[in-house]
Amino acid sequence: MSALCSRRAALSPWSAALLVVAMLLALGCAGHGRLELVAGDPSGEHLAGLVDSEPARRLLVDLLAQRSPRPHLAALAPGLLSTDLVSHLSSSPNPERRRLPDRVQLRELAQHVSVDFAALAFAGVLGNDETSRAVQAVFDQALRDGADCSEEILRRAEGFPYTVLFAPAWLYRSHPEVGADFARQRRLLERLGIPHQLVPTPESGSVENNAAVVAAAVRDAGREGRPLILVSTSKSGAEVALALSRLLTPEESAGVAAWLNAGGALGGSPLADIALRPPASWLTRTVLWFTGWNLAGLTSITTGPSRERLDGARLPDSIAVVNLVAVPVSGTVGRRLWGSYNIMRRHGPNDGVVLLADAVWPGGANLVALGSDHLLTAMQDDAPGLALLRALDAAARHHRAPSLSASVAATLQRLGPSDVAARVDSACRRPGP
Repeated sequence: MSALCSRRAALSPWSAALLVVAMLLALGCAGHGRLELVAGDPSGEHLAGLVDSEPARRLLVDLLAQRSPRPHLAALAPGLLSTDLVSHLSSSPNPERRRLPDRVQLRELAQHVSVDFAALAFAGVLGNDETSRAVQAVFDQALRDGADCSEEILRRAEGFPYTVLFAPAWLYRSHPEVGADFARQRRLLERLGIPHQLVPTPESGSVENNAAVVAAAVRDAGREGRPLILVSTSKSGAEVALALSRLLTPEESAGVAAWLNAGGALGGSPLADIALRPPASWLTRTVLWFTGWNLAGLTSITTGPSRERLDGARLPDSIAVVNLVAVPVSGTVGRRLWGSYNIMRRHGPNDGVVLLADAVWPGGANLVALGSDHLLTAMQDDAPGLALLRALDAAARHHRAPSLSASVAATLQRLGPSDVAARVDSACRRPGP
């Protein structure tokens, strides 16, 4: 832990300003710390160098053991993720009605124990409801099945009966190297023959303007009669949320079966706040002027306007929401996000760009990318990408509601029962020798 602490040297205001602007304009590079229990060390002593406290290490071992497909490891979980801790972080004793802890509760827990402990406790609560457990189980099973099996399932007739609309992230044309334009995912869907579109939002446009572009894309794609799945990341999460909750009528959004919110900046980013305050604002405005990027895009993801924008917003009940939440610990944050992650630590658990509590749409199913930072680099490969498609399909079918439009409902009705997890579990089994 001392090694971690020594890396958190105080920054001067100008150093912090330069770092924040550099982070906002040129994200990249993932961490290499792996979060897994290994043979010979089921108590996870080797993980101590990745977290900022001993309670965090024990809680991490608990989470990893519970998620392990090996029963003997699950039995060794130290039990820190107990009912008492979950109840302390939630407002209801009913697991299916608990509200997730907010940023204030997480910051207080970080102050009382540690930032990593608070992040891991949040990860445990995120996956504690029945729907999240079911969707996570489908995702984990798909990873175990392997990419070839998942591809076979998705290629089957009506194996994935959706059109996917990708809402790209901020500066996706200028910085495609970080995956902001979903190029890899679009190539994967192209190979699978799954219809998809990249929503042509202005790369530095404001959340409000881009939300209107997303809404128009949903209207256009909805006329084809296929169920739609929207996929967003980072800033575009706020754009999709605004489009679905405020701009589209229930009739216009009736064809949307699901929304994948990956690392969404729903509550904005404290980095944007810092970048627009002196002295950072002087450098920020110079860079934006030089590049031609729109100041409105950055202003629209400051925390105040972002939280006010979606205050009280609701999505139509027919839309299944899957939150893909990056939950890093200190030793797994990427090199380029390390500085911004540390700047944000005073606000509580974060992924290097957004606070964890601000990245989750309430009531959705939650998939936890444990150890990943905001860039979700580990999710860029084909195997997790295919697993995500299967998890989205499971969530959409499980959530299916009578309020779907007639053509969409008819398409989904042909697919049989909604117990997708059972189908997935047996879908890749091969006859024995």
